[in-house]
Amino acid sequence: MADVALECTGLVKSYTDGARRIEVLRGVDLQVRSGERIAIVGRSGSGKSTLLNLLGGLDLPSSGSVSLAGRSFSQLLEKERSRWRNRQLGFVFQFHHLMPEFTALEAVAMPARIGGEQRSSANGRARQLLEAVGLSDRLEHRPGQLSGGERQRVAIARALINRPGVVLMDEPTGNLDPESAGRVLALLQTLETENAALVVVTHDQSIARQMSRQLELRDGLLREADDALD
Repeated sequence: MADVALECTGLVKSYTDGARRIEVLRGVDLQVRSGERIAIVGRSGSGKSTLLNLLGGLDLPSSGSVSLAGRSFSQLLEKERSRWRNRQLGFVFQFHHLMPEFTALEAVAMPARIGGEQRSSANGRARQLLEAVGLSDRLEHRPGQLSGGERQRVAIARALINRPGVVLMDEPTGNLDPESAGRVLALLQTLETENAALVVVTHDQSIARQMSRQLELRDGLLREADDALD
């Protein structure tokens, strides 16, 4: 049986709006195994991005726990959590979050450099990843010189640079034109992630149906989505 790469138990996230308490997540349980590909679908405002941020350790739950590669985020100090996340997790946001001053090569190499890898080694692997996503002729281009689809492919390469055990994607085609979205989908179908688990929040049914499992977030709970995409 494959190892558990990511797990959450009894995950609750609530906010207060004046005197009103808003429960976004009401006890989510999820276990993701190495190599598994999961799509999380649901209506806008259902809490999908909130869930992904909690799974990625970018936010902490009101209650419940999240464990990445066997270590609970709640038991780690903020600096330890950031270091563990950098080593074990790749994150692709709906908006690529590329720094305008960095070239594609520098952007992809950055997580490895933050993790302490030598520049030459990090740049070498960044170059290989950019070639794998079809951007060998864009290594020295900055975000302003790249199309939306190219920027998203840079973001995907960046998410893979540290050979993470888990890759989280939040609406990876949400801001792309159909042609660019198709290229990203083809990339997800063919890209080797070294047995990494993949969790994708998406409204794109063509992406969701490529995953091995589809889950739906509804009323703050996560369930199998056998009929959620009909």
